[in-house]
Amino acid sequence: MNEAELRMRWEERVTTRDQEILDRLWQDFRDEGSVDYALIEKEAGLEDLVAETERLLKYWRMGHGHEKPIGRSARRPVEVELEPYEKECAETVSLYLAKKAATSPKVKRFRQERLGGKLLTTEEAEEFLRGELLKDLPDDLHSLSRLDQSFIAEVDVMGLEQLLDFTVPIDRWPAVGLSQHLLFPHEGSDGRIVSHERIAKNYSDLCLYLAAIFPWDPYDAARFLLTGERPEVVPLELSYNRNRRVFTLNFAPWISEKTFRKAYRKCQKAVQGGDNRRMTERTLAVMRFVTKHTDDEGKRLLSWSQLTELWNKEHPGEWGFKGRSGLRKAYLRASEELVASP
Repeated sequence: MNEAELRMRWEERVTTRDQEILDRLWQDFRDEGSVDYALIEKEAGLEDLVAETERLLKYWRMGHGHEKPIGRSARRPVEVELEPYEKECAETVSLYLAKKAATSPKVKRFRQERLGGKLLTTEEAEEFLRGELLKDLPDDLHSLSRLDQSFIAEVDVMGLEQLLDFTVPIDRWPAVGLSQHLLFPHEGSDGRIVSHERIAKNYSDLCLYLAAIFPWDPYDAARFLLTGERPEVVPLELSYNRNRRVFTLNFAPWISEKTFRKAYRKCQKAVQGGDNRRMTERTLAVMRFVTKHTDDEGKRLLSWSQLTELWNKEHPGEWGFKGRSGLRKAYLRASEELVASP
């Protein structure tokens, strides 16, 4: 196997087709002797090249924003004004839970072992998070590739919010965040099984743990662990996921029905422009009818004229349409109300 064949097999295995980044990586591998080694060791050398490539691509994507978590951006919170009593309840619970969390053996152990027994300033928290992001890089600075160096440069200028975006494993939220029992055991990013015994040493896992047992956002839990900043308890959270087109509601026991109804109306107005109007039975039937006459890729098998003619044969009388535009408009209206993205 020559170098050209090796590179072809390598490019087939890696998870990017960006020719510029592939050229840069290959040149780095040539300069450090990894290509020569792979030509001698054949399969083992190729496996090493692929593994190292994926490691470097991870940092490259993070540094260039390609893997920026979408968890916070996909959800659109709906702000609702609380009653004075509800605000007082939220403030009291927020204070209480922060005190309770601070006395947790896991939090106390983490702060003692990882933070030197003290809370961090914002600047110190940023340095800690940079260390978390860069902990897998080689200790030998001379062995750093150009991508490693580029990633370090990106991390060095990140602020606290950006660092949290890449440190908190939001891709596992809210699936594991729904219950603390779903957190353990699981496989960590390093391949090891994460258990209760190990969690106090693992920052990102401890963030998820706190968010699972307290009504906190994982990012707020992450800041609390480092700086002691008290997370705000949101007693009513009504959000809209524009990708999934669903509402999510979380509310505390002391939230009144009046506040809940106010939140619902505001959410409907923000998404649909007004109240939730019921569609007619015929409109829903039209959507089922048109959907049934599409292929596996969702493309219509018949023209609108043909669909209208077939519909009128199957639905004589008051459900019939005089022109093809009526059926089409009914279908578009139903799809927009039920499933279309805003």
